[in-house]
Amino acid sequence: MNLLLVGAGQIGSRHLQSCLKFHEKLEIYVVDSSEESLGVSRSRASEIDSLTNHKVHYVTELDGVNELKFDFLIIATGAGPRLSVLNDVLEKFTIKNAILEKILFQTSDAYIQASRLISEKKVNSFVNCPLRAYPFFKEIKEKYIKNDFSVVLNYRGGEWVGLACNSIHYLDLLNFLTDEKLVEIDVELLDKEIISSKREGNIEFTGIITGTYSNGSKISIESIAGSDLPSTIEILTDDYTILIDELTGRFEIYKEKILIEESSYDVLYQSDLTHLMLEQIQKTESCELVGFHDSVKLHQEFISKLLGHYNKFSGKNTKTLPIT
Repeated sequence: MNLLLVGAGQIGSRHLQSCLKFHEKLEIYVVDSSEESLGVSRSRASEIDSLTNHKVHYVTELDGVNELKFDFLIIATGAGPRLSVLNDVLEKFTIKNAILEKILFQTSDAYIQASRLISEKKVNSFVNCPLRAYPFFKEIKEKYIKNDFSVVLNYRGGEWVGLACNSIHYLDLLNFLTDEKLVEIDVELLDKEIISSKREGNIEFTGIITGTYSNGSKISIESIAGSDLPSTIEILTDDYTILIDELTGRFEIYKEKILIEESSYDVLYQSDLTHLMLEQIQKTESCELVGFHDSVKLHQEFISKLLGHYNKFSGKNTKTLPIT
């Protein structure tokens, strides 16, 4: 089986580590214009003791790829070039299944173009919002959430959280827990000051993003400027309150304010997840990640509202939201 991984940096190298745990032999092409990023992937790949004799090629451009057909594509570049990368890959190669990193794209037009392209090429595509694949959150959904009751999810952490790059995880998580569609995002409580991201050339936001879902469920995602507060998740259902320390996996579950469970769950890393998604796709043509077209709808509302806030308080008039 053939796999094409475009983007070999921090997250791409973790995808590669997981791919090396795939249960069948893979011919893997890792593509990145940066020799430094390719070096990161080589180094991290060497940390994995694979039981399968995978073959990995590291190249700096797509023209260095010798195969024409791929069972799997993973695009782990930044959001800025992702549409161009997707277009180039689908022009050069036949792709059966794809996993794309988020944030997907930086402009509204890119979502329209990418959706059309993926539909035309009939690529079975997913977006890497992996919290919905955690056994812990699947159990929460099964045991504590009823379809006819709305849910409140409150996420809170320090400035390090990064609303631009991380909010999509929790917007997607509430979609998974409730099976409700995101209706609207409100950015009125975002801070006016727009800050630089740790990822060069990109921006970040602090303050609060709120959202409303189709059956009345609500979300609040907060990043506190100047704070290094650890991140916590609070999930409120009709009878239960679930408090989660995200970094450690510690959690408490209360029923009518009485503590009924206190424990911890395994915090999974990307290097533990990608191969499981690929195996699911191979067997069923689906996986626990959100489908591309469903994620696009969520992304479009998110990008639109943040872009409006960015233009309003940056003094710019742009169609591109520089987040990743």
